[in-house]
Parts: sequence; C-alpha cells; structure tokens
Amino acid sequence: MASQLGDFDRLYIGGDNAGGNIGHDLAMRAGVESLCGGVKILGAYLGHPFFWSSKPIMSEPKGEDFEKNPICKFWDFVYLSAPGGIDNPMVNLVGEGAPILAGLACSRLLVCVAGKDKLRDRGVRYYDLVKESGWKGEVEMFEVEGEDHCFHFQP
Repeated sequence: MASQLGDFDRLYIGGDNAGGNIGHDLAMRAGVESLCGGVKILGAYLGHPFFWSSKPIMSEPKGEDFEKNPICKFWDFVYLSAPGGIDNPMVNLVGEGAPILAGLACSRLLVCVAGKDKLRDRGVRYYDLVKESGWKGEVEMFEVEGEDHCFHFQP
C-alpha cells in the first residue's frame, strides 16, 4: 500500500520503557487482527521494555529483596485493577493468558537493553523467548554496557 506519504506495507513500530511494551502488544495484536487500512508491520524496536513478574529471574534479587524492589510496587500504582496484578500479560510475557510469541506480526525485531538496568534480565529473557518460540522472523539484541534504564533520555 504505497502512497506519496509512505509505504504502509513496511511500517516499523517501537518505543522505550512502557512504549516497548506497547510496541510488543501492537505486534502481537496485529498477528491476530488486521490493522486499519491494511497496514503491515515490518519491524519492531523495543528499547528497555518494562517486562516484569512476581517471580525473580536470572540475576534479580531473591525473596524479600525482590519483593521490596520498587518495580514490584510500581505496577500496583500504575494499574491497580489489572487482572493478575504484576503477572498481567502486559508486563509478564510468560504469565497466565500471555499470547504465544510466535504470533508476532513483524519479520524483524530489535530488543535493546542496558547493562545496569534493573529490567535488563527481562529484556534478555524476552529476546531468548522470542528465539525459542518458533517465530519465523529475525531478532537481534543490542546491549549498552555500563548504562542504566533509558539512559539516552536522561540529562
């Protein structure tokens, strides 16, 4: 669907932090629903996505240290009535009701993480889960060592 304004068969979407989650959600929804005007998503960018759950993974602190993490409390502030709480599929990609990642409606995916980011392991795990899902696209991860969450937006 080429036009004078752009080629809507080659759309790229993405965002940082919660915007990364929105980009993921849109790519998942486009896998089961048609987008307005027949738009096709070619690729997605997820910069420091805000994925989380009630259970620690990889190098995250365990037990009480994990539960005291402000990230665990933040979701209740943002969306207190979310079904499943912090395990809602909007933030927990492997929780109950989460869609199968092989259904991503794009053919290219870039996941960016930062070495000091408390959410780093979630972004890395997302990358691994997409690769393991049977998704037919091309996924790449880019990590910036020594930086924190969304460092490129900080003054």
